[in-house]
Amino acid sequence: MLRDLLRERERGFEADYFNRRDAKLIQRIRERARLQEVAAALAEKLEVDAPALLQRAAGLGLTRETGAALLVAPLVQVAWADGDVTDRERAVVLDLAAARGVVAGTPPHLQLLAWLQERPGAELFDTAIEIINAGFAVLPAAERADRVGAVLDACERVAKASEGPAMLGLRYGGSREEAAVLATLARKLGASHMAH
Repeated sequence: MLRDLLRERERGFEADYFNRRDAKLIQRIRERARLQEVAAALAEKLEVDAPALLQRAAGLGLTRETGAALLVAPLVQVAWADGDVTDRERAVVLDLAAARGVVAGTPPHLQLLAWLQERPGAELFDTAIEIINAGFAVLPAAERADRVGAVLDACERVAKASEGPAMLGLRYGGSREEAAVLATLARKLGASHMAH
């Protein structure tokens, strides 16, 4: 009887801990906090909920200091979609990342520069999507859809950066490869029902 009471009390403490941890992550996402803060809260969640996923990220060379770069990896994936990263795509990726706190001189910025210089493997992009999905999973459905939409909008901005200037009134609409990557990201982020 006492053992059952203690076990029940322990479950209550554990549930409270998990709820506080998820609430911290939700707050960081809602505040549109710096990506480093979101990544730190997400790492705490993954340590318990998905340690193998966190280990996979570490196996790809990411650390707590560089982990925030993983949250903008979809932008890098779109930039590389057609085989190279243009100066305009690079500038858009870096501007979008800087708007969320990944600024020059920080470890995630240096990681981002490395990925823009040399194309990461598919495993990095797949791991990034899984981690982003784990973070968004704590949100109510409508809010999750809004956040997924924001990620896809940012990815579309990167794709449009490769368009270049209009010629004879015609504008290049991005590559087929970029469109395919955008569709894949939408599907993997669970946004296939969205008009992106």
